[in-house]
This record gives sequence, structure tokens and C-alpha cells, in this order.
Amino acid sequence: MSIKAVIFDLDGTITQPYFDFDAIRAEIGLPKDGGPVLEAMERMTAQERRRAEEILHYHEDKALAASELNPGARQTLLALRTRGIRIGILTRNRKRNAQAIADKHDLQFDAVVGREDGPVKPDAFGVRHLCRRFDVHPSETLLVGDYLFDLQCARAAGAVPVLITNHPQASRFAAEADFQIARLDELLVIVDEKAFLAGGPRANGGIDA
Repeated sequence: MSIKAVIFDLDGTITQPYFDFDAIRAEIGLPKDGGPVLEAMERMTAQERRRAEEILHYHEDKALAASELNPGARQTLLALRTRGIRIGILTRNRKRNAQAIADKHDLQFDAVVGREDGPVKPDAFGVRHLCRRFDVHPSETLLVGDYLFDLQCARAAGAVPVLITNHPQASRFAAEADFQIARLDELLVIVDEKAFLAGGPRANGGIDA
């Protein structure tokens, strides 16, 4: 089956890894092994949550200001667009930060799902929402990310999980991925191979005669 949409994680996937979540947890007052920050915040009182959100927003804004694209990011997005493939962003970050990344680095996304839109990864909500928006089936969709939650989210939704192996713990959850890539432009090989097997567009982006 050919690929009709690609959904990307944002932080660490489109942009280079930046966040130190152990430091963020410590600043909020969570133990180092306190688990994901957003889930921990759900168990806080309203006052604790407001303070935690301020800290998280500070670090997210700092990451935005310092953001750099991963190698091949812009070229990969442009190449996908020439192939007629829809491009989505699914992030546990705020939606406005994804748009700010696009504006800063001159990128174009067809749709963005942030944490304010519904249940966050690893829940399948974001993938299903974007697939409905793009009018594609999850099985026709790649989800590319650098962390376990991305892969679990893809699997839960019926999409194809792709791991970019730049996370220090990548080897621990690589088994959850159908494909692994070291750089984003390697994604095009997967897309074109699936198109070839399905009898669709060839690697040069053209249509079979």
C-alpha cells in the first residue's frame, strides 16, 4: 500500500534534540523517575499545575528560540510535498510552538495537532484526527518520531511507526518500529519503495505511463 500522509513528531524529530526533561522535572519538583511531565501534571492541584505549566512554557519557549532543524528536514518536507503526500505534525508541545517552528524555519505543515487538541501520545487520538483531516487510512500513513510514545501511538492507530535514531535511548525501543532511519531524508526511500510496490509514483515523483 502506498503512503499518502506522513505525520512527524516535532521536538527531536523535525528539530534537533534540546529538552532536558530530568532538569525540567527537578525544577517542577518531580522525582527524576517521576515519569512523563504532562501525565504527572494531571495529578497536581490547580496551584501546582499552574506553576508547573509556567516552568514548562519557559523551557518550551527557550527551546523554540534555540531550535535548529535536524539534517535533511526541510528537503524531506519539500520532497514529500512534490510527491503529493500530506504532512502533519503531532506533538506533546503546544500547537502554537509548532507553528512558530514552521515560521522560523520556513516550513509548511498541512495540519498540526498539539496537546491542547486532545489526548496526547501515546494515545492514538492525534493520528486518527490527522488521518480524518487528510482523508487517508492510518495504514497509508507513516508516523516518524524519536521516542517510544511516537511508536506506540502509531501502532495503536494502525499507522506505520518509523524511528529516527537520534535519541540516546533509541536502542531500547527500536523493536517497536517497523522502520529505522538515521536522517529524515532516508524516509524518502521508504515512501518510494512503498509507492513502487503499490504501482504508484516512482522515486522521481512522476507517475507511471
